[in-house]
Amino acid sequence: MRRRLLAAATALPLALPLALGATPAAATPATRSVTNYVALGDSFSAGLGAGSYDPASGDCHRSRLAYGPLWAGGHPGTGSGFVACSGATTDDVVRDQLPRLASGTTLATVTIGGNDLGFGKAIASCLLPLTAERVCDAAIAESERRLRDELPGKLAQTYRAIAGATPGAKVVVAGYPRLLEHGSVPCSVGTPARRDRFNALTDRLDDLIRTQSTKQGFDFADVRGAFAGHGVCADGGQEWIRRLVVPAYWESFHPTATGQARGYLPPVSAALAG
Repeated sequence: MRRRLLAAATALPLALPLALGATPAAATPATRSVTNYVALGDSFSAGLGAGSYDPASGDCHRSRLAYGPLWAGGHPGTGSGFVACSGATTDDVVRDQLPRLASGTTLATVTIGGNDLGFGKAIASCLLPLTAERVCDAAIAESERRLRDELPGKLAQTYRAIAGATPGAKVVVAGYPRLLEHGSVPCSVGTPARRDRFNALTDRLDDLIRTQSTKQGFDFADVRGAFAGHGVCADGGQEWIRRLVVPAYWESFHPTATGQARGYLPPVSAALAG
């Protein structure tokens, strides 16, 4: 998931944008508790697919309808920073996002890891029309290899860096939703077998994120339950994940505004309050 989802024929990188400078809370008396919150991560944190993007965020496509700004907006008096960026990898979080944090951060959220696996290429290879079975198999196999051999260390390093940049802060790591449903009506997105395989890869990614984040002492927000029944191919117009979007193809296979508000926000809010 580099800087934007590639077009259909190539790859649809799970865009995970970055940007919006952190806004420190105003100084207050020492007796008053101040919450300084920052939203880190990729396109699922940035709100790609939800619309209402900040023009200043460019290809990061930060949306005011992403779960981070929604949470901050529901907590008046919270100093907030929004540095998530579409296309971000774990390296991008450490190199580009953490240096932008305001001092005294007390709460942080992050969704990251999908771009490290090449989720965008797997989507383009398996879920778009006219894709070949051998190409899909190769893309999923490569994502599985990265998940097994590379991502455990990358996540551990990233979480250590976040802990070092936010000493004493509460950190919530939000996972990824299953993007796809079987549904009871025909669906042209991939095949049932491919949709199952992609969801299984997402489950393995979420399980790894849970393991590595809790090892660091962070809280994990599992969003799969909230999104259940609302992926692509859901019945009755209940999709909270966008299908292929043309011409804004980079928004494809990302949560809608409803997905951010009803899929991400409740479990993230519960974890932040816990």
